[in-house]
Amino acid sequence: MNEVETLWRQYSMQVDLYKHYLKITIEFNVFYYAITGAIVSYYFAHSSEPHIQYSLLLPIIMSFLFSGFFFYGSVLMKYSREEVFEIRDKLGFSTAPELNVLRVLLWIFSALMIFVSIGLASLMYWA
Repeated sequence: MNEVETLWRQYSMQVDLYKHYLKITIEFNVFYYAITGAIVSYYFAHSSEPHIQYSLLLPIIMSFLFSGFFFYGSVLMKYSREEVFEIRDKLGFSTAPELNVLRVLLWIFSALMIFVSIGLASLMYWA
């Protein structure tokens, strides 16, 4: 296998990985907000029950863990982008997929989850 073939395979793998990561990011968010919405809905429907505020612990913990995961992923996207652009240059392309879109999405989702966790922690504290 020559160098051009290797670069093409590496380029293709990076682009496919980018698409897969974008899909997983959306799926994580759908899962997170579905679980969080269900628990918060249950919390408000049963707010008179004793110790119901502890039901908010799961979405709070999920918020922090997913936020950290998304933040870590956004840091790593920098290196994937650099590699894709190096391959682009070696292959003589004028453009390449902009991987910073996923990086920005990961930052946004990370920040949103921190805000949600602060809101849920406040709700739990003042309940």
